[in-house]
Amino acid sequence: MIEQVQSTLASMTFSSFRGFTHAYNRFSLPVISTGRSFSYYRKLFFNGDSAARVLRELSECRTLDIGCGLTPYVHNSMFQACHRAQVEFYGIDPKLGQGFRLGAFDRAKTLATGGVIKPNAPGLERAIAASADDLPFADESVDLILSCYLLHAWIVDERLLDSIFKEFYRVLKPGGRVKVFPAPPYVTSRITYPGLRRTLAGFAVEEKFYAGVFPRTQFPPAYMRTLHKPG
Repeated sequence: MIEQVQSTLASMTFSSFRGFTHAYNRFSLPVISTGRSFSYYRKLFFNGDSAARVLRELSECRTLDIGCGLTPYVHNSMFQACHRAQVEFYGIDPKLGQGFRLGAFDRAKTLATGGVIKPNAPGLERAIAASADDLPFADESVDLILSCYLLHAWIVDERLLDSIFKEFYRVLKPGGRVKVFPAPPYVTSRITYPGLRRTLAGFAVEEKFYAGVFPRTQFPPAYMRTLHKPG
């Protein structure tokens, strides 16, 4: 019963997302870029662990943040925390190649998600302009991939998702993980493109439901999905 309620709430979340993305695509509006804080990432992707514990866990890892938005410019972001701790962490976003306009609107968007922009941020050599389906990393060279409010939320085309998850599988080391939030219920029968079903079948899938009151918690009712590449 509980699982059914969770699935229904997550489905409702993604119905609203589809309305937003349809409007953005119809009117050719720019995708909103944000810069979430390290605290936000720790609560979402690392079960609320302390900053020191997360950085210690990742000290020997290569981590990618796919669709990172303004995160590299945010003083209190995971990107900058990893830079200060000499942890190998990369922000990946095609918009990084265009240069972000760090104006008042950008600052307001970032503050709303707990970040503080610093235009002259250090460590930007690891802020890489690339697409999720064409990553500039060697086969089996990445330990962890994070993606927040991109896959399933903005990118919904199943053929493109298939290309992206194939690329993730390529760059991940055996035993590597992908963590995606928000995600809809993982029901393979709802996937219409056979290629995507085959690609996802190559991962072991784990889900955690978040039921916070949005926007206060900034976590809408949805799943945080972890995909494990076999070791």
